[in-house]
Amino acid sequence: MTYIPPERDESALDQTRQLEFTPPPLAPGAGLAATGDGGPVDPFAGQGPEAVAHVEPAAPRDRVVFQFIWEAILLLLTLNALFLVYRRRDALFGDEFDGLADALSRHALHLTPILLAALAIGLSLRLGAVNLAAPALAFVITVARPFEANVWIYMAYVAGAAAVAGLLYVLLVAAFRVPAWFAGLAIGVVVVAALPVTYRLADPGDVVTLPGPPNGLYLLGGAAVLAVAGGLIGLAPGVRDGLSAVKRLADGEGERSASAVFLLLGGTVLSMLLAAASGYVSYMYALGPIEGQHTLNFGPYADLAVAVEPQLLAFAIALLAGTSLWGRRGGVFGGVLTAVAVWAGLVLWGRVVADAGEGSWQADYSQAIYAGILLVALFVSFALDRLGRPKETIEPDDGIYTQEMRPFEPTTGTPEGTGLFDPTLPDATAPQR
Repeated sequence: MTYIPPERDESALDQTRQLEFTPPPLAPGAGLAATGDGGPVDPFAGQGPEAVAHVEPAAPRDRVVFQFIWEAILLLLTLNALFLVYRRRDALFGDEFDGLADALSRHALHLTPILLAALAIGLSLRLGAVNLAAPALAFVITVARPFEANVWIYMAYVAGAAAVAGLLYVLLVAAFRVPAWFAGLAIGVVVVAALPVTYRLADPGDVVTLPGPPNGLYLLGGAAVLAVAGGLIGLAPGVRDGLSAVKRLADGEGERSASAVFLLLGGTVLSMLLAAASGYVSYMYALGPIEGQHTLNFGPYADLAVAVEPQLLAFAIALLAGTSLWGRRGGVFGGVLTAVAVWAGLVLWGRVVADAGEGSWQADYSQAIYAGILLVALFVSFALDRLGRPKETIEPDDGIYTQEMRPFEPTTGTPEGTGLFDPTLPDATAPQR
């Protein structure tokens, strides 16, 4: 038997009393805050959360302290090498030059194209787009015949050819997504293939050479200023971020944004102009191997025992300076210090080979030493790139939600006294009381 409550009058049973409340008049000019829809805000609801603008986390920056530590080591090595050259100046330069100043001027003149080529290669490496056409252009200009007898007009031709080569390179990399190394190789092949054409188009008349070689220290100083200025510009975080964007563009991973394309174009053209300047200086001043046994020897026409290609020296100098093979990172003073240190080492080693004579192990292992220098340069570039990368940030552990979450399992039997609610439904067949 089921109990059914009687019907009741809801209005009669409701004994609550409605209070009549009239809010006091508000002061003039005062009012309740209103919501967006015009209604008043409940004063007891609490203060709503303030709108907080989304802030992007700051991008991690490169650790340039390791680069400056390496440049300090390079400074000590360079000063030591210069001191050794100064101590043996009579044996090294006494028979070939009028004095130490004359020897330094001539050697600095020969070292300037090497530094310019190293700057060209280093700039392409920092862009993340290795341009193998830069050393090819520097080599071709040294053996090509000029189109004009006027050296200044010929300089304009050389600069124009370098700019066109740079534009073709950017077109292949940015527009057609050709790998950077292959695009540089293709442009280098085109540059070398154009060499026979220059012999047909060249002016058959005599070339008016420049009025005597200038003081090489001035030219080397100008190249050093370019190297240091470029290194200082490359320290800016914004510039390095732009170089990273160019790297992603050259690898085919990033989008072809206008800033990345223009930076690739400007850096590539500047790199090709530096390579062209290297070849132009070598050609205009006939900077072949210096006659003598105790001075610099460049190229295949030098003494085979101590001959080394300028392109190999340029690559070694760029890498020993701290330029990364993976783009973005590079040095400031490292290029100039490495160039001077390598020059001093070549001068000292040339004297050692001359004293040992032909057939000695010094003469036989000279090329192996140059290969060893290049391997050391690769190791330096790899180490500084790894040390100079931004430090990885680890998220702090605040201790919240550190335990493993287990799925909920309902209990089949609840013991008495546990406080858990165990509903017991009435038995429908039980007698009603």
